[in-house]
Amino acid sequence: MTDAQAQAPRIQRREVWVDLPAEYPGFRARVWVNPPSKLWASLGGGDKVKQIEAVTKIVIEHNGWLDYDGSEYPSPDTEAFWDAIPDELCAVLLTVIQKKMGDLPNSLIPRGRR
Repeated sequence: MTDAQAQAPRIQRREVWVDLPAEYPGFRARVWVNPPSKLWASLGGGDKVKQIEAVTKIVIEHNGWLDYDGSEYPSPDTEAFWDAIPDELCAVLLTVIQKKMGDLPNSLIPRGRR
């Protein structure tokens, strides 16, 4: 690392715990809310492999979620987790993450002309 690199500002990875809505009481997940744009863009693409790679990096952990039979779901950094959870739960989680990512200070949100 050069002296210039040592003194340069470095972006910090922001990880936060998010609560899922009332339909999933007690469900929480720790997520990376400022990932590179290419990771977030991969979630909306049609490439299933890239979607799984992205989501396993963005969702870091859950607070012990249990399935219908009372067995704990795998860690969300594995493909097994995303194969095991219901599609509705996946959609809710991604919606919560997107909202949390949008909670940046208003000064950073682009505004239209008046």
